[in-house]
Amino acid sequence: MIRVTLDLTCSICDHDQFFLPVRAEERQQIRCANCTAFKCYSADLENAMIALSRDRMRDKKKHSGQGRPGQDRANAA
Repeated sequence: MIRVTLDLTCSICDHDQFFLPVRAEERQQIRCANCTAFKCYSADLENAMIALSRDRMRDKKKHSGQGRPGQDRANAA
């Protein structure tokens, strides 16, 4: 397990550090580093982080003007 600080808080003790599994044989549960309360499964955290990254990229493109309607068709021509 590795202890990390995340932009999350434990719903039991409001702590922001969690234990994350690093090896396949470890239980794939994210637990609070303070009170050991279960937070989520590592796969769920990974999916949430991927979705967040995707949303940030989409917002970045939108603000830089790359996300305009029809832009993909113009680039393909």
